[in-house]
Amino acid sequence: MLLHILNVITAYRPNKLSKKIKLETKSRHDEIEKHPFIKSMINGSLSDKKYAIYLYNLYPIYKSVEMLLFSGKNFNKDLYQSIKIESDLNNYKKELRFEYDRPEFNFNNEWVYHFYSKSFFLRKTELYIRWLADMYGGQIIKKNIKFNSKYNFLNLRESIKTIRTFLEEDLTENNVESFINEVNISYKFHHNLADKINELSEESLS
Repeated sequence: MLLHILNVITAYRPNKLSKKIKLETKSRHDEIEKHPFIKSMINGSLSDKKYAIYLYNLYPIYKSVEMLLFSGKNFNKDLYQSIKIESDLNNYKKELRFEYDRPEFNFNNEWVYHFYSKSFFLRKTELYIRWLADMYGGQIIKKNIKFNSKYNFLNLRESIKTIRTFLEEDLTENNVESFINEVNISYKFHHNLADKINELSEESLS
């Protein structure tokens, strides 16, 4: 597994602006990584019901990105994460007999609204947050997730290259600061979502 992760990391060498983004969003990234909800995903203690609610809330972000950013692009179908999430959610619903899509479990309205308020370029921040997370950290997380097709890619190295190339094609010295700001905002939305789900009691999941 370690060798596989190292191969993934070296799949694509980011340019200096991408390195700047990583450096200036590191504190927000580290906050998320240390969140109890995310740590429970990593160590395998997260309940299936809470993970299903998590997927349910992320789905509109993935679907919106694909509708608005992938249109006209000749991307491999393997990059369309919303299809995988739909499959995982259907499997959880069948196995758990649990309605994860109840109104009281919808915590993403503000995040989705903010996404649609952004320019095409700044909407790419969700690719940076979500897709790259699935391709990197997701490869560690997936061993503890029952239905984990979201983290499976037929050609992981090529998928990373495609997404990073797409992210960097419009990135300049003039707009990198606005991109960094939006990445940090998206991390904050993700942190808030983790808070909401983590706070759910077992009684509320029955």
